[in-house]
Amino acid sequence: MPADRLAADGSVSSAAVRTEIPAQRAAPPEPLSDARGGPSGRGPADPVLWVIVAGVLAAYSVLAVTRYLQLATQSWDLGIFTEYVKQLAHLHAPIVDIRGPGFNLLGDHFHPIVAVLAPFFRLAPTPVTLLVAQAALVALSVIPVYRAAASLLSRGAARAIAAAYGFSWGLQQLANFDFHELAFAVPLLAASLSALVRGRIRAAVWWALPLVLVKEDQGFTLAVIGLIIAFGYRRRAPGLFLAAWGLAWSLLAIVVIIPHFSPAHSYGYWLDGGTLRHGLHLSIVTLLRQLVTAWPTKGPTLVLILLVTGFVATRSPLVLAIVPSLLLRFVATNFQYWGTLWHYNAPLMPIVFIAAIDAITRIRAARELGRPVGRIAVAMERHGAAVMAMACAALAFQFPLSTLWEPATYTLGVDVQVADAAMALVPDGTTVAADAEMLAPLAARTDTFWLGNHAVNPLTQYIVCDTHSTDFLPGPANPQPFLDGPLVSIRYQSIFNEDGITVLRLISPQRR
Repeated sequence: MPADRLAADGSVSSAAVRTEIPAQRAAPPEPLSDARGGPSGRGPADPVLWVIVAGVLAAYSVLAVTRYLQLATQSWDLGIFTEYVKQLAHLHAPIVDIRGPGFNLLGDHFHPIVAVLAPFFRLAPTPVTLLVAQAALVALSVIPVYRAAASLLSRGAARAIAAAYGFSWGLQQLANFDFHELAFAVPLLAASLSALVRGRIRAAVWWALPLVLVKEDQGFTLAVIGLIIAFGYRRRAPGLFLAAWGLAWSLLAIVVIIPHFSPAHSYGYWLDGGTLRHGLHLSIVTLLRQLVTAWPTKGPTLVLILLVTGFVATRSPLVLAIVPSLLLRFVATNFQYWGTLWHYNAPLMPIVFIAAIDAITRIRAARELGRPVGRIAVAMERHGAAVMAMACAALAFQFPLSTLWEPATYTLGVDVQVADAAMALVPDGTTVAADAEMLAPLAARTDTFWLGNHAVNPLTQYIVCDTHSTDFLPGPANPQPFLDGPLVSIRYQSIFNEDGITVLRLISPQRR
């Protein structure tokens, strides 16, 4: 932003967000260093970067795979995506019976980008393929963050920021949440914004375009990035095109594509929006009221998102790209969207870190032009990278990474061994209804149904249930009356019963 738009205390005014970048910002300065070492990419590779990338890949792979092996799933998503990718790997329609009998998953969310994992799943048909791929996506996103910092700041700052980013709490929570399509947004956002702050507008646009294929709501984030390019970088044509591209795809997915594949022919997540339950008929007053509801939960989430950069990111207009995601989550009536527990904050991490890099660069440019920026801004410029590293260190082990040092993480209990023995009795290619914890292992090799949907499920050839299950229940269905009822007792035979885990085999094939 122009230096004369910086307030005397170093803050960014609202007018500055709308201003245009001066001409010298349109082309990036000669890079101090980047991921390949010297200026403009010449020189030996920086080994520290690749150590960080390898560390992120290893940590998140171990975190996710150990949870999977312990059957410590947080939801049914891993089972759903396992079946989704399995269907695509065999060139079938993405019918995911876990979500509902005959349910086409494109009628739930618009995430065709997940199909890129199908060839890998065909080679290694296991949920572990998805978990390691997710860790790899996060690890790869470290590279563009490093390159932005190395080009605009210094190699030392780049190393500190890359490590702080790679192990930031939002990315930890993504790895801890089994698998989710938002993992694809992380490297795309990192690559796009890294190119943007280095003045590579065309590359920024190309990296951003596929975001609309990650999930239907990512188009709104893309629209804001497009507006930043159009009005912040004086590149009207590519910026406005990107904004229109994002909005058009989000609306097309929500209004046309998802309802087309949905059994109810509607977008099911209107209900999570509360005031949006009737589609596009909005009540602004009610939306604002919902936005401030539960602020003791929403407020700390916002603070933690910005704290990872020591609030340095707030001095860059790029931070505005977090607004669509936060608004959509905070106006929702579903409390699971508000906090820090799940995967929803992962795509915000590359945004705030690259915004922080951009902010430091802007402060430095203003100082070099002799503009007053304030003591706080000077401290941010000089110590911003160190602050990010310290914030990461302070937060890192309050989140899932702390479990990597616990022996229990690497121990398979007797209950897991019993569950594995029970699932081994289910032959490949059969139909089976199971609890959420066992959906993913079974989905890789069988046609799997979630036991909680028993009211609409067909009679499956096998039932695998755990009376101690902490099943994720997205609906009101309770399978226990079904398991205790005459339908099961007459038509199924118990072939395994140990430690609360039962395997039932269908002996009477008549439908209900």
